[in-house]
Amino acid sequence: MNIKLETKSLQTIYKKLGLEDKGKVQLFLDKTTADNLKKYVSKKTGTQERSILISPQCKSGEVVINVPYAHFQAEGKVMIGTKSHSPWAKLGEKKIYTGKALTYHGGNIRGAHPFERMKADKGQSILNQTANYARRLDNG
Repeated sequence: MNIKLETKSLQTIYKKLGLEDKGKVQLFLDKTTADNLKKYVSKKTGTQERSILISPQCKSGEVVINVPYAHFQAEGKVMIGTKSHSPWAKLGEKKIYTGKALTYHGGNIRGAHPFERMKADKGQSILNQTANYARRLDNG
């Protein structure tokens, strides 16, 4: 008795399941993470929320808040210029953190370290949603 077993390459299998690099599952994970992160960033004008969607890193496994002030907003501390001692530092002037906390607009869920807080609150749910999405791709 002869048995002939034909298999597909791992790349082909991963692609069918949406698991290839920058594939359907990665896109779903990135989008779900970004959608959840929006509720945690400052909302004074909504620019940070909108910048998450237009991130050039889409489908890369990274979620980027694409505004120049995102770092200091995420740290949650007021920054001032080393020479001017003003939050409105001159162009090119180095800034340092002060001990004063920032005030965030849009509710008490918004604040410093938005990604870490979102991940602690929603991380398992995001992983479960992504796993369910991947299973649906396999059955489809």
